[in-house]
Amino acid sequence: MRSRYVLIALVFLLFSCSGKLSPILTGSSDLSRVLRKAQLTQMGFISIKARGRVSITSPNGKIVFDQLVTVVRPEFLRISVFAPLGEMLAKVVSDGESVRMKTSMEELIFENPENFRFSYLYPGLPHQLGVEDLVNFLLGGSPLAVDGESYSVREGEKDGEVIFMFSEGDLGRVVVDFRRNFITEVEGRLEDGEEFKISFSLLKRIAPDTYFPRKLLFETADYSLSVNYDDNLRVNSKTDISLFYTKEER
Repeated sequence: MRSRYVLIALVFLLFSCSGKLSPILTGSSDLSRVLRKAQLTQMGFISIKARGRVSITSPNGKIVFDQLVTVVRPEFLRISVFAPLGEMLAKVVSDGESVRMKTSMEELIFENPENFRFSYLYPGLPHQLGVEDLVNFLLGGSPLAVDGESYSVREGEKDGEVIFMFSEGDLGRVVVDFRRNFITEVEGRLEDGEEFKISFSLLKRIAPDTYFPRKLLFETADYSLSVNYDDNLRVNSKTDISLFYTKEER
């Protein structure tokens, strides 16, 4: 799944209609542009630096912790996890070729990133989600590419929402808030057939007609991972790539 990542988010579009929309069949070029412009806009989300609160709920219970993240597409990632009193519990660093995980007890090096599982850091996260997938999620994206031609469209429950219902492949439902130029929900199936839902909310305006979510939510039937960024998150700020390498590699 490392080669499959999604470039999602949005650009401005005006819909000149009112009232409830009836389902619209495949083939509308205007509707296809809604998704295409969304994908092109998110291509501009290259990096993020942010502190946030993470909440994980699973059959084993609920855990909450703070984290500091720096990510750069496609596979540069640095996550530090902190206890409530500020003590660092773990750090994970990916330089695109290997992954290093350090805790108070040990340091592990994964020369092949595919051997690293983010369930080590986020207990319960599906094992097939790799570094690229997590980088994409932290940048407001989905592990499934939002594309395809077989869909119907209808208006959502909230004002300004348009819902795309896909009939083929693993992608199921995509919700676009076209007034804020953002895809707010993605539903589908992972490689092993497990159903998932991703939601993005608390959209923060970072540029004219461009928004970024402060709250990210990944859910399966019995698991949820919630990431709530602080308001001072920095998107596309200059990042020192040396942060992702050891001193010997710099």
